[in-house]
Amino acid sequence: MQSALGPSSIKTYHPQLELETRPFLRRLLAEPEKYTDHIRRYAGGLTLLVVYGHQVKTNEDQFLRLAEECVNLLSNRIASGGGIWPVDIFPSLKYLPTWMPGAGFKRNAIIWKAKMEEFVHRPYEFVKDELRKGTALPSFVSTLLEADHQKEKAAPVNSLADFDIRWTANSMYSASIDTTITALSHFILAMIQHPSVLERAQAELDSVVGTTRLPTFADRPELPYCDAIFTECLRWGAPVPLNLPHRLTEDDIYEGMFIPKGSLVFGNIWAITRDEKLFPDAHAFKPERYMEPAVDDATERRRDPRTYVFGFGRRRCPGANLVESSAWLLMVSMLSTLKFGKAVDDRGNVVEPEVVFDNSVFRTPNVFQCDIRPRSEQALKLVAEI
Repeated sequence: MQSALGPSSIKTYHPQLELETRPFLRRLLAEPEKYTDHIRRYAGGLTLLVVYGHQVKTNEDQFLRLAEECVNLLSNRIASGGGIWPVDIFPSLKYLPTWMPGAGFKRNAIIWKAKMEEFVHRPYEFVKDELRKGTALPSFVSTLLEADHQKEKAAPVNSLADFDIRWTANSMYSASIDTTITALSHFILAMIQHPSVLERAQAELDSVVGTTRLPTFADRPELPYCDAIFTECLRWGAPVPLNLPHRLTEDDIYEGMFIPKGSLVFGNIWAITRDEKLFPDAHAFKPERYMEPAVDDATERRRDPRTYVFGFGRRRCPGANLVESSAWLLMVSMLSTLKFGKAVDDRGNVVEPEVVFDNSVFRTPNVFQCDIRPRSEQALKLVAEI
């Protein structure tokens, strides 16, 4: 996993991420009201490239459309209600015949399983076919398949490794897409609500990057305030407030508390990000809280939302490094070239953004009205460059 998507490996994809930034900005300026769709297209295309080595060229791409269908199914149907169904609480319900009233969950599960497995298998088989032809692009799946192939001295991938690679690769897509959209939607909301933060960030970018080029990853060490904004977006807009439920496979004791086998456990990420001891005035958006060093390394780690917003331990999102890199680059690219403000209606009245959350897993705000436009003529020319 680390060899394919660790921090050092992700750097190999930085040029591709930077290359895709300008087309994203062009699409955003052409239809700013569809900002969520543009973020989804950018993140989806990059995830398919990094995970499967598949290049998305149009919105009608077969894998992109299949992925979007499955992400929507997962977020709004399968994982509705926090991903817990009555059968999880009353296991005997699994014995209900599919035709019986009340067994609709089983009938739906058959349909959903088939669609999810299609998305698991088709891109994976695409990579294997590309490897056989010698035309595979470097990717998460190709790296793991080639490593396993060498380890086994050209023997076929064993069934367990095959299963793990297929499903791990698939899980990365939905987690990466929704986390990116959630973080950047909160970023746009924060810039609308806090113009002084926007002004300070753009002053930093103008000083370091200038106005004749877009930011790159090489600029990141010189952009501490922009980095603080990104970190605060991850904390303030925690993408998955309760994480996903996990079931204990054996009895356990945690800090003196007995947790029996079979228990469902949630990581309360929301409570961590609202801990007033770590984050004074925790409900406020304050990037400056990260401009001062922590009192010690332990506190520094607890303050960093990257430690927990992507999950915990072995269950941490394997695509976290990709999400972190791509979302940061989009954020600073938007800061460098765009102005954000509240929308104005036909009568000249300011329209306050209406923030509504209706996704039961990801804390993604529904699309809200806002005003997104180029910062200047120079910024518009920069975005238009091919």
